Amino acid sequence: MIKSVSILIMCLLAHTLTAQNIVYVYGDVSEKGIIPSGENSPFHQMRLIDKGRYGMSQFKEAIQETGLNISEVYDAATTFNASFLKDVDVLILGSNQKKFSKTEIESVHTWVKQGGGLIAWSDSAFGGHYKHVGVDNTLGRESDNQITEAFGMHFLTDNGAGNYLITSYTKNHFINNNNKNGGIRFRGEGVSFVRVSPPAMVLAKAQEGGLGGKLKVNKIDGVFNPDTDVSLAIAHINNGRVLGLFDRNMMWNAGDGSQITHSDNKEFAQRIVLWAAGVEKNSKIPKNKASKNTGLNLPPKVTIKTDYNSKNTVKFSADIIDNDTDNIYPEITWTVKKGPKVTFENNNPNTKTPIITLTEKGTYVFVAHITDGEFKIREKITITKTE
Repeated sequence: MIKSVSILIMCLLAHTLTAQNIVYVYGDVSEKGIIPSGENSPFHQMRLIDKGRYGMSQFKEAIQETGLNISEVYDAATTFNASFLKDVDVLILGSNQKKFSKTEIESVHTWVKQGGGLIAWSDSAFGGHYKHVGVDNTLGRESDNQITEAFGMHFLTDNGAGNYLITSYTKNHFINNNNKNGGIRFRGEGVSFVRVSPPAMVLAKAQEGGLGGKLKVNKIDGVFNPDTDVSLAIAHINNGRVLGLFDRNMMWNAGDGSQITHSDNKEFAQRIVLWAAGVEKNSKIPKNKASKNTGLNLPPKVTIKTDYNSKNTVKFSADIIDNDTDNIYPEITWTVKKGPKVTFENNNPNTKTPIITLTEKGTYVFVAHITDGEFKIREKITITKTE
């Protein structure tokens, strides 16, 4: 009897010490919406192995810092059945476009009910570049919704409405460090709100947080409802957990609009994955190395190129080189110091590559504001519209 109890304790201990397995799902689409991309370059795959601006290598490192194992699979090369899911603790629907089979959908639903953790986010870019396929394309959200709608989470279409900073929640929760009023802030751009119905609940409503994101939905989704169209939703499904997030940009290395170094995005990423894995332990959150300011911060080198070939549209491109060791990437925003009214494409002045429509004749003075810790750089550009 004693021997049997000892064996049981050892088995339970071994299970406790085993790191949870997180599986990230990515897809493959070209800029023009061709799936798979084939001879064309893949567009915004957000791969864990990608250390570039639009990659997810820093997200991978953040999750590994919590003690979780994380790997990635290509959606079209993976069959999401019980055999595959048995070794998965958390499944992240990342940049996928796959049309899941009925059997796969049922397998994921069963797996969640038995204790699996599911995280999903959406973006129109998962169907290609919006310049070619439009912000209205639904490939990414349809792939997610096949699975998440059963849990009360319906991803809406990209609203192309700017940047958002989420600072408040509906209740104290592990994800916000048990402080619903600013415990953990997260910043997104983009954006595909989650339309919530039972059994899901709202954890964070839509809010622009001073960044100017318009609280609206894409016209094909009807009318924005602040009570149901939200930034963050969660659901407890039997023994499992499901989380729906309104944006993907906050997770990448240094992309447009938002990235993992903005606000508390890194810790937010760690907390949502830990929560989905059923590990609500603050001890698993490593102290933010960047916040200690132990690295060397040097002023970034900024080069701005201007493309003003059309009568109405000006395109800026900021090249920011930051060769220091503080793990903080410079942020940029654009303002109009002088001139008639302008329109930023997608209502987004927080990008290195803004596209701006000039409304009438006149002289326009734009200012790029680059912030890197204590360094604040201003670059002024003057454009004269004569026609």
